[in-house]
Amino acid sequence: MLRALIHRLYLVCGYSAGVLLAGIAVATLWQIIARQMGRAVETTEISGFFLAASTFLALGYTFVNGGHVRITILPQFVSHKVSRAMELWCCAIGILVTGYVAWQMTIFTIETYRFGDLSPGMMAIPLWIPQSAVSFGLVVMCIGILEQATLIWAGQSADYGTNIDSTAE
Repeated sequence: MLRALIHRLYLVCGYSAGVLLAGIAVATLWQIIARQMGRAVETTEISGFFLAASTFLALGYTFVNGGHVRITILPQFVSHKVSRAMELWCCAIGILVTGYVAWQMTIFTIETYRFGDLSPGMMAIPLWIPQSAVSFGLVVMCIGILEQATLIWAGQSADYGTNIDSTAE
């Protein structure tokens, strides 16, 4: 039940990242059409915010579905028990690093909100909006690593061991 809910969260984040990437294309198209009509429209800032949000929101989905690059040279030459210990060690380091970065980014986002920081561009977007997407994506990534570590700890295979995108094989 909990795993199904978490995987739905990964899926929502993955689709959100895709929508944001489409938003970059729409913003770029808008800028091209506006320039052809003699109007100057600046979409660089919003496209950058969409890119940051889509990158971090996609982390958890991509990780759990085996889309991140993994180096598996060493585990294939050791026993299953040692390989499992290596996987757990890597997951532990990933949890610590991602958890720390997620914590710090969340604190930074809250500070930005409290100070009322705005982006320096023409649109003057509150910076906490794109930063919150980055923070949330990091938290979801940390949850993903933790979930996969619990699978390995329980003696099961991690979901990230199988890439669901067959074109990458």
